[in-house]
Amino acid sequence: MLGFAAVNTGNNLIYLMASALLGFMAISGFLGKWNLSKIRISCTPPEEVYDGLPTLFSINLENNRRWLPVFLMEVALDGQAVLFPLVDPGQSQSKSIEAVLNGRGLQLLATVTVRSRFPINFFIRSLVVPIDRQVTVFPKPLPCNDLQQPDPGGLCGAHAHWMKGQEGDVSHISDYRGGEPLKLIHWKLSARHDRLKVKELSAASHTPVTVDLDAIPGAGLEQRLSYCTYLVTRLLRSGRPVGLKSAALEIPPGTTRQHKLLLLKTLALYGTD
Repeated sequence: MLGFAAVNTGNNLIYLMASALLGFMAISGFLGKWNLSKIRISCTPPEEVYDGLPTLFSINLENNRRWLPVFLMEVALDGQAVLFPLVDPGQSQSKSIEAVLNGRGLQLLATVTVRSRFPINFFIRSLVVPIDRQVTVFPKPLPCNDLQQPDPGGLCGAHAHWMKGQEGDVSHISDYRGGEPLKLIHWKLSARHDRLKVKELSAASHTPVTVDLDAIPGAGLEQRLSYCTYLVTRLLRSGRPVGLKSAALEIPPGTTRQHKLLLLKTLALYGTD
């Protein structure tokens, strides 16, 4: 419009303004495209990703230039975006972004969208970057407090419980009743009261429990897998050794972090082979 007005009126000032704006638009578009060059994007999922639950993924932006920084770079995943205001040359930055993956099993994070708002957000240049990251999505944990069994070492639903023991963490302080070992007497606290006080400790060990996928009631396989996921995470959190069994597999009880991930991965991939 400014160009037509300049032609019609012969106004040199309008010519200058139109030329300046066109030049600025060209430079802005060029700088935005240049800002997308020589960068590397990677996405790292956490160890535990559950079906349908918001999860924080780590987005890493690496600037492979030797001299100039990366400015105002935005990375989008699953409709959410995170902004990297400045990444120095030869450096990298990581930021967290929330995403939701639906459906258990192996899923592929194929791409992320990278947008450059440099220099002043006049033009937004974008680029789809492949990341090709495979993620194991665990079943969504569903509470199943109604699953109880009297035998604490039985199957699918024995709730973890703290027991008095001779070792472990202090659960609470009680009055001395005459049968407790002297090492459990809380001497400092006893000095402030008229009677002896003793420390009651949680048991250092718990009876192992095996979660039986086939024995858990539920409306179909997916619900039973969700119940199993809930039981595995809850029992392990309380310190119980947990195993898993079904007609097709049996994993003995354990308590380590790797053991937990093995159980959850087994549930995530169950029936998908």
